[in-house]
Amino acid sequence: MSAKQRGIAWMLVSALAYSLFTVFGKNILEQLGTTDVLFWRFAIAAPVAWAVVAIRRASGFGPSPLAVDWRPRFAAGVVFGLLAYLAFASLDRLPGALYIVICYTYPAMVAIGARAMGKPTTRHMWWAVFITLLGIAFTVPEVVDGAGDSAVIGMIITLGNAFLYACYILFSERIVATEPTDDGSHHNSGDGFVAAAWGLTGSFLLAAIFALGAGGVEAPSGPKYVWSMIALGVVSTVISGTAFFLGVKHLGPAPAALVAATEPVLTLIWVVLILDESLVPIQILGAVLVIVGVIWSQKVPKINEPARVVPAP
Repeated sequence: MSAKQRGIAWMLVSALAYSLFTVFGKNILEQLGTTDVLFWRFAIAAPVAWAVVAIRRASGFGPSPLAVDWRPRFAAGVVFGLLAYLAFASLDRLPGALYIVICYTYPAMVAIGARAMGKPTTRHMWWAVFITLLGIAFTVPEVVDGAGDSAVIGMIITLGNAFLYACYILFSERIVATEPTDDGSHHNSGDGFVAAAWGLTGSFLLAAIFALGAGGVEAPSGPKYVWSMIALGVVSTVISGTAFFLGVKHLGPAPAALVAATEPVLTLIWVVLILDESLVPIQILGAVLVIVGVIWSQKVPKINEPARVVPAP
């Protein structure tokens, strides 16, 4: 399997695992507050991620967590913790289907960010952004109608979440890049498992600070909420986060975001089938426009790399 195929496979795993976030999150928010869910999510996820790193190290795989620069990974985790907080705050104000469609403007933002960082693009990308924004207007008719203050606030929070997530993706490429050694070779300091473990530790620290600021945490009770909380921490956090880092490592941020375009489609299926939510026709049209826009935004022209000079034997 080529590096590109591995990257696609990891991003599909990440998309599948994270597509269930809305289902688990909606369930647990029926009982707990935003800071409670945030705390327990990372209180579960961080130890699981470190256990995976320890098992891999014992089996001879991956670098030592102390052999990598933990600070940027930890900082990225703090940002991810803030992303999670904004996501829960959005879910409290929007139906799950609308949340995921609005949030999925982030691939277009990744394309814009990549362009700002010097990567090539064409006029069609800006048309893609326009189509995406038009789709958002259709998916949130409350905004068009001038009604529903809660939905308007939820949309603003979700757009902020999408922007921050786009920045997170662009920064993540640097985190999982291999680093040269003194002899000119490369080592696997960009290991996605280690990056996820350090990142989730940073997320847990932020969640703990939020919990203290809120006056403490409340634990979930009842099988439905306990299992939803565990699934949120393991499936939609550890598995999705680790697979995400591995996918970005092999594909780069823009192609990885394109493969992740399967995520909103899966999520819309889950929220309709599991949460029994529904979409009116104009919202379905908006969802299609958003997905078309973010996919189109990734289709930047390829720049031919100069041929490598092979030394004569």
